[in-house]
Amino acid sequence: MRGSMPVRGTENYREILHYLEAETARGLFGMAASKSNHTGLRKRIYSSGDTIADMDGQKRAVLLVVSGWVSNGKELEDGSRTVVDFSLTGDVITVGTTEWAREEVRALTAVTLFEFPGAIYENLSTYPRHVREFILKGMARRYARAAEHFVNISRRGAFERVAHLLLELSFRVGVYEGQGASSFACPLTQVDLGDALGLSVVHVNRVLRKLRESGYVSFRSGVVTFQNRAGLIEATGFEGSYLALAEPVSP
Repeated sequence: MRGSMPVRGTENYREILHYLEAETARGLFGMAASKSNHTGLRKRIYSSGDTIADMDGQKRAVLLVVSGWVSNGKELEDGSRTVVDFSLTGDVITVGTTEWAREEVRALTAVTLFEFPGAIYENLSTYPRHVREFILKGMARRYARAAEHFVNISRRGAFERVAHLLLELSFRVGVYEGQGASSFACPLTQVDLGDALGLSVVHVNRVLRKLRESGYVSFRSGVVTFQNRAGLIEATGFEGSYLALAEPVSP
């Protein structure tokens, strides 16, 4: 298993974290805090199960996940929940961008993140170019995932839905091995999978058993283990190009 950042092609991630750490320290403790344009920037730490932002709240912010797993979704009137996306290390989440598209953002593990106050269009221009570009690229990646997730739940069968999500997560955390056994820690429950895939827990359990018995992948005790990842990619037609931004075309 490898680190997650090479998957996203964000080689300047450590540089950005260093800059944000310095800005946070200056805003909180520095003598120049009153002169800083970014005194609202905060580093937040949440425990597993904490609500980072709710659908009825007034928080408007851009969040950069430093570590941990986060779910983003909607709670419906009947009490059920739909997960739109899972955010991992290096991912960007926008909160309160519009009045009608609010999401519940929940920590699935211990989570550390940087919070840029205000909607993205309000004060992001005050940050250096490399920070702005990182956040905008993160938003573009999230849009691409959302589009693929819509296709997943609207056009694929249950077997393909579950397999596709597990494969996507494996690419995002940095599992590259094409053949042989490979694994990664995954804190998602079968309820989380069902909420993300539009399936009941019973159906999710049945598909996971089929995936395991077919020799493709098992999900037990918080660990996803691929016995035949290349075969599963071929069997489901998984194509992960939507997880990486296209390189700019030279004029």
